[in-house]
Amino acid sequence: MVAGGQQSDSRRIRPGVVLWTTVGVAGVVSAAAVWILGDVYYALPVAARPWATLHRTLGSGGSLGHLLGIAGSSLMVLNLLYLVRRRWARLGRFGPLSTWLTFHVAAGVGGVALVLTHTAGDFGNPVARWCTVAALVVLFTGGLGRWIYGQVAHGVHGDEAAEADLVRRMRAALAGLDEDIRPIAEQAERRLFAALPPSVTRPGAAMRALPLAPLYALRLWWARAAVRRGLIAEHGPDRVRAALQAADQATTLRLRARRQQGFKQLVGTWRGVHRIATFVLLTTLAAHVVSLYLVGAV
Repeated sequence: MVAGGQQSDSRRIRPGVVLWTTVGVAGVVSAAAVWILGDVYYALPVAARPWATLHRTLGSGGSLGHLLGIAGSSLMVLNLLYLVRRRWARLGRFGPLSTWLTFHVAAGVGGVALVLTHTAGDFGNPVARWCTVAALVVLFTGGLGRWIYGQVAHGVHGDEAAEADLVRRMRAALAGLDEDIRPIAEQAERRLFAALPPSVTRPGAAMRALPLAPLYALRLWWARAAVRRGLIAEHGPDRVRAALQAADQATTLRLRARRQQGFKQLVGTWRGVHRIATFVLLTTLAAHVVSLYLVGAV
């Protein structure tokens, strides 16, 4: 019953995940609210805005616009603490890696939303323009990477699981059944196994498998329905229910194990691209701050 315990624990809602998700949503909602309430100002041509009443408030150098820029930039810098947590295992006492990842994503999304509102659509300053472009690239690569990261199986604390651990959990899913039900579950698992996609052992194969994931899921769902009908006809519904549940869990773990190597390599490649984009963002952000406070550019 090891697999079931790990699975239920990994699905438990953690307060930190809720907190940081709320922070990210609050940043997006705040940015959207400013755009909606200031629609009259944002509808003006950029050249005409300095003479508008709201410019002192909503302009990039205005009281609210400037505050949004500071808040957004701070969130984008703070989300780098996730990289520190990944490097230093001793920081595990401050929360599991999955919670830190939620913080990383939430701070990034909320920060970019606030920074875009801070710009007010005015990209006349080349440094600010490249800083905004870098922020959008980081947001895109981060969103894509989070999707790829979700394809990799993880342990209870958010660390990437080893293939051997997935196989052990797969066997435990079937071994924990009663003796009279286990053969039915093993029969169902063998039939479902035939519907699984090929093994993924290289990052290129993992990238090609990403857009096909919904088709494979539909194929597996269809196979499950066919297996369920066949087993009920042979053994009756009562015995099949528990057997099919265990077979489903074992099949999912087998699928994860077959794809783990390729997707872990793809995650490593993506992290390199994402870090380069983040470095460009921090460089342009620092240049923007220097030009604003030391040089006096706006």
